[in-house]
Amino acid sequence: MRTSILNVSSSRRGGLSLSSAAMLVAIGLVVLLVSLPRLREFALRENEEDARALVKRLAGLATREVQAAERPSIETLLASDPSGQRQLDDMEYLDGGVRLRRHGYLFEVGRSAEGTWVRAWPWEWRKTGISAYAWNAGTELVAHPNAEGRWSGPQSPPQLGGDAQWRGIVER
Repeated sequence: MRTSILNVSSSRRGGLSLSSAAMLVAIGLVVLLVSLPRLREFALRENEEDARALVKRLAGLATREVQAAERPSIETLLASDPSGQRQLDDMEYLDGGVRLRRHGYLFEVGRSAEGTWVRAWPWEWRKTGISAYAWNAGTELVAHPNAEGRWSGPQSPPQLGGDAQWRGIVER
C-alpha cells in the first residue's frame, strides 16, 4: 500500500499539464509582444538624448579648437579633451576622423561663413534614431524632427538652416 501512495504522489509532482504549459507560453508571448516595442522606443529615446548631449559637448570643444583647423576633425577635437574621450564608448571614427559614429548617430564638425557648426543625424532612420540635431556658433542647440527620414546614414547629412522645422531645444 505504501508503494502505491508514493507512485501517485510522484506522478503528481511530474511536469506541467499541457494546458498549464500552453498558458505559460501565452503569458510569455504577451509579455514579449508588449515589451519589445517599449524597449525599441526606449533605445531610440536614449540614442537621441545621447546625441543631444554629445552635440553640446562637441560644441563646447569646437568653440575653442576648430577655428585654427583647416578641415575640422572630430577625432582631433576629442583628442584635445582626453578625459572626455575616455568616457565615450561605442564610437567609431569615419572619413579619417572627420565624422564619428556613436550610439546610432553620426556626428560632424565643420566651418561655414557663419562660423563653427556641429551636427548629428541618425545612422539608420527609425532604427537608431529619428531627429537631427545641430549647433552653430552664436546659436543654441536646435533639433529637427526629420519626420520624413531624409537625413539618414553617412550619405545624407542634415542641411543647416533654410528649414523652419529647426527649433531650439528647451533644457529640462
